[in-house]
Amino acid sequence: MRGLWLEYGWRLRRKDEGILEKMLMDKTLGSLWAKSPKNGGSEWHPLILHMLDVAASVEAVLSREPESTRTKTAACLGMEWEDSRPWVLVVTACHDLGKACPGFQSKWQEAPKTALRMPRAPNIGINHAFVTAHTA
Repeated sequence: MRGLWLEYGWRLRRKDEGILEKMLMDKTLGSLWAKSPKNGGSEWHPLILHMLDVAASVEAVLSREPESTRTKTAACLGMEWEDSRPWVLVVTACHDLGKACPGFQSKWQEAPKTALRMPRAPNIGINHAFVTAHTA
């Protein structure tokens, strides 16, 4: 895991490794899915890892951008880049938070069982982007 993160430019610090391990050991977080298998496959991608992958990818892209891009991004938040970087990555990581809603989690019939309590008839017609927008 650590090697993959470093490959994409994510800078794990020693204290972050413990937090990551704890998140992945949490059965609730680990059982929420973001990407289901394609073509009848069996591999799926947990939501927490998808969120972290996206943040790592954004950081890798921004690190390759001209400094002016980072400066302008930070200025939108009224900060210097080093202060705004964690905010940008957190907000980016949360782009699919709505996938944690019962309606989305119920769309894939073969999804792993989650420890979250589900309603009797979750609304699977709700768009996860709508839920994400309303959690902000």
